[in-house]
Amino acid sequence: MGRKGKAAENGLVELIVDKWAGGKKTIVYVTEEVNRELERRGLHITFSRESIRRVVKTYEEEVADAKMAIDAAKAMAEVLKDSPGTEASEAMLMQISSLIAKDIRSIDSLEFESPIDLCNSAARVAESQAKLSAYRTKAVKALDKAKEQLKAELHKEIQSDPELLARLYAIIDRAEVQ
Repeated sequence: MGRKGKAAENGLVELIVDKWAGGKKTIVYVTEEVNRELERRGLHITFSRESIRRVVKTYEEEVADAKMAIDAAKAMAEVLKDSPGTEASEAMLMQISSLIAKDIRSIDSLEFESPIDLCNSAARVAESQAKLSAYRTKAVKALDKAKEQLKAELHKEIQSDPELLARLYAIIDRAEVQ
């Protein structure tokens, strides 16, 4: 993992972001205000304009990432609104997997406190995907069994009209797990 900046190490990111006020104040003003506040708190550190600019830039990137994640979640919810729970769950697990994979690729920006937490999260996602796959397989098998039972019952009841029986079989065969 990359080294934390002075602001993050000292828990001052929130102070800097508050002073910045969403871009309503200049970096020079924010730098002066933050350094005055640090002096008032008795801390023996100061921030340069460039370090303040880096904190603000990182914050803006995090906000942009959060907005993209919200937009992606809204789009996914719209696409999956008429889908069964298993498909929605699979889509969400795939999204989580891709986010973990993204963090693994950009090791400097990991949000996990330790690599063990990252590995545990990846393992839980993989386990959830396996369970979901098993549930889908069980559902497909249950549907196939129900189809066969229904065909057997129909065969008993409609032996006199083979055409109707064939049409009903075709309808049953088109049924599938969603």
